[in-house]
Amino acid sequence: MSAKPSESQRLANAVSRLLYGVAGWMMIGLGILGIIVQIGYLTSDLSLADPVLTPAVVLISVVLVLLGVFVNPRLRHRLDRRHSLTQFGRIQSVDERVLHAEEGQTKRCVNCGSRLTEGLARRYREEICFAGIPIFTSSENYNHYCVECAATELGVSDTMDGVQARTENGSEKDPQLTTERR
Repeated sequence: MSAKPSESQRLANAVSRLLYGVAGWMMIGLGILGIIVQIGYLTSDLSLADPVLTPAVVLISVVLVLLGVFVNPRLRHRLDRRHSLTQFGRIQSVDERVLHAEEGQTKRCVNCGSRLTEGLARRYREEICFAGIPIFTSSENYNHYCVECAATELGVSDTMDGVQARTENGSEKDPQLTTERR
């Protein structure tokens, strides 16, 4: 099976994200409309407000807003990148991920300058956050490291030699490389 998705899969994924986004925004809009209408009833004439119906409509509206936030892919992505609830203002963050050869990207290592197709990709972001949720990303930069420079950067040196030496001596039955951060 191919590592890259076909054109029909990419189109289906794009349409799916679009429809989830539309559904999410419609639920958010409907929920906000329900809350505004109930606030309008309460502020204009208390005789229009039903003591049972008003709280029920407000509760359903809040549930619709929350479901809309979780259904919308862009808002869900922002929630996945959240920070501590006490974080407000500009926040700098760093994300790391492994760059695989199957992705078909060719980058240059920032340490040694060699071309690489696999290694480590670091993303540096500066975001404006409200209660830990990123509202706006003001800057975003990437650094790519080849496998050797990434191992040096992470403090892992000669992992293959060390695993071979331990397995030859019999001190390790199940060798595992320790190239991932835990």
